[in-house]
Amino acid sequence: MKTDKPVNDEHFLLNIKYKSHKMDKLDSLSDSIVLENTAYFVHLIRIALADDVISTKELALLHRVSKKLGFTVEETDHLIRTTGKSDYTPPSGLRARFDQIYEIVNMTLVDGTINKNEMYLASSFAAKSGFNEKEIPTMLVLLLNGIRQGKNKDELFNEFQGKAMKRA
Repeated sequence: MKTDKPVNDEHFLLNIKYKSHKMDKLDSLSDSIVLENTAYFVHLIRIALADDVISTKELALLHRVSKKLGFTVEETDHLIRTTGKSDYTPPSGLRARFDQIYEIVNMTLVDGTINKNEMYLASSFAAKSGFNEKEIPTMLVLLLNGIRQGKNKDELFNEFQGKAMKRA
């Protein structure tokens, strides 16, 4: 998928939803959540663009995730169109890469289920983030089961590291 131009102002959603009244703490919290969700979603788009193409499956997942984050179809399409690939650099650290995949799997499980396409895409995002194809299935099973069991990110990362050490 070609993009028009990189996002230079990730705060544009705030401008769209701007209200001309005195902000209170609730407005500030709401704006902060919108900014966090926008940054997170732009990050997912950049991961999807890591191979220069957003596949039909990736696009469908991006739309599903954006809906869960509270974006309209128009806002979603605008972000996808204007986010540039060059802005994405996978983190080099194992923990940061693991945390990204954790967030993706956690987001897909928000509705309590994950389908075959979502698993394929989580696997694809893991590969684009630099994980070895041999460790991806183990990591995804660990994340799926761990998140469902209520384990936190730190516990799951420690388990992943332990399994990686046994394979080495």
